Amino acid sequence: MKRVLFIIVMIISLSLMMAPSVLNAQPNGTYNHALSLYKKGNFKEAVNELRDYLQKRPEPSAYYLMGYALYELGRYEEAMKYFDEAYLVDPDFRPEKIDFQRAKP
Repeated sequence: MKRVLFIIVMIISLSLMMAPSVLNAQPNGTYNHALSLYKKGNFKEAVNELRDYLQKRPEPSAYYLMGYALYELGRYEEAMKYFDEAYLVDPDFRPEKIDFQRAKP
């Protein structure tokens, strides 16, 4: 009985030790990578990265950056939808909140 209890405690302990790395795992697309692509002028690649990112983390700054990238590609109507979505997620959102210095080109 003590052995079974010991094994259960060990499994729980190992699970708790690994939890931070699981919780901090990035989705396939990362915001910083998309921002870097945007700053380099790779708008199409930034859009692809942001699509994946937004499926996992619907953040207003990512929606707005998606809007910027789509606008640069001439996809104005689609861009407006993403700009609007940023405000639906956070009515107090302001474009100034986007940290363009966050990723290096």
